[in-house]
Order: sequence, then C-alpha cells, then structure tokens
Amino acid sequence: ESSCFRALAWSAVLLCVALSVWGAVAVTAIQPYVRELAEEDGQWADCERCKRSFSSVWDANITLFQTVVAGDSWGLVAIPIIERNPWAAVVFMGSLLTIVFGVLNLGVAVVVDTAAERRAKDINGRGAQMEYEEINEKSALKKLFKKIDIDGSGQVSFEELTDGVRKIPELRHLLRVMDIDSEDLLQLFQLVDTDQSGEIDPDEFTEAIYRFQHTESKTALRFVKHLLAKLVEHQVDFVDRVGGSFSEVEHRVYEYKSDLQ
Repeated sequence: ESSCFRALAWSAVLLCVALSVWGAVAVTAIQPYVRELAEEDGQWADCERCKRSFSSVWDANITLFQTVVAGDSWGLVAIPIIERNPWAAVVFMGSLLTIVFGVLNLGVAVVVDTAAERRAKDINGRGAQMEYEEINEKSALKKLFKKIDIDGSGQVSFEELTDGVRKIPELRHLLRVMDIDSEDLLQLFQLVDTDQSGEIDPDEFTEAIYRFQHTESKTALRFVKHLLAKLVEHQVDFVDRVGGSFSEVEHRVYEYKSDLQ
C-alpha cells in the first residue's frame, strides 16, 4: 500500500510541475489574445473568470486543471482563442497530450504495475487462494463423478464413462475444454485408471482430471506420454519374448549337434 501511495504522490508532483510549465507558457502566449477577445470582441461577457483565465500562472494552472484534467468546459475558453489565433492550439493540445496521455496515464500504469508486483510476491495469499480454488474444483469433480456412477457402486467403468459423455452435458463440456473427443476416451480412461483395475474410483477421477486442467502441459502431451509408456512396455515385452525364443532355439540347436556327434 505504501508503494502505491508513493507512486500516487509522485504522480501528483509531476502533474503540478506539468501544469506549472504549461501555465507559464499559457500566460506568455495566450493571455494577450484573451485580453483582446474580452476587450475588443466582448467575448465572455457572462463569464468573469474566463477573462482572467490565463492572467497569472496560478490562474492558468486552475484553468488547465479544470479543462484538461477535469474535462470541464474545455471549449468555453479554448475554442474562441484558437479561432482568433490557430497557433494557440499548440499550447492547448500540447498540455492535453502531456498531462492526460503522459503524466496521468503514467501514474495509473505505475500504480497498476506496483499492485501487480506486490500481488505476485504475495506467496501466502496466492497459495491460500489456489488451495481454496482447488477444494472447490475437486468438490465439483466429485459431484460430477457421482452423476457418472449410474449404479452407485463407487466405481466407474469405461461403459459408464462413455454413457456419461452422451447423457451428461457437464462432462461433455469439460472434456471439450480439455480437447478430448470420443476417440480419446479409452486413452483418457487408461490414464485415469492408475491402478489398471478396469474401473475408476472417485479419487483417481478427481486427482487426474484436476491435474490435467491445471498443469502447464497440454492434455495431448499427457496422451503422448501415456502412449510412449505403453509402447516402451510392449517393446520390453517383445524383446523378452524374442530373447526367450532365441535362447530356446539355441538350446535346441545345441542338443541337435550333441545328438549328431
């Protein structure tokens, strides 16, 4: 909070400096035209302050704050002066760009950036928020699991999962967000069924789906890893079988040679 207040304080200082600089310029460049308009053309007959809007730096600061910062009656003073001398637009437009798009926006950006930095460093607050969100999301996933578990056995088979996708819009939308279609259901089921029991329990479903949703890697990457693991498993099994077959052939060849001798 102190850093935000400090940023606001510096923004106020910069605003005062910018107003004073443009106020001094306005007193020198614009006040003569204000006097001419008021005396010769009878401009601002019903606005006493308009006649002395740039008579001093203080008055110019108040006028610029009123018209540029607050946006109040900008054309009441500026437009007649610009029509009398178009070069006066440089002062008005310059003060507008400098103060509004420079100082004020810069101050807002600094305050927002400071608040974002403080929030990023608030590890305890972020951790508590993430824990709260995790509890709520897992609770919702458990409720969804109960909807899928039609027979109420506490276990979900692959048939129940496919049937749930057809009948439960919430599950269908969840899988859609995870970029999982009907062709990927079997792979998803095998991934969630960590103990390879052929059925999914509530904890397996909740933990797996939550992990898929909140890890940096995409769901497709998890599928690829699962397929690679299965491929390696099958490859190892194939190598073992081939190795066993070669050993058996070698043993029989040895026996055949022995018989021939």
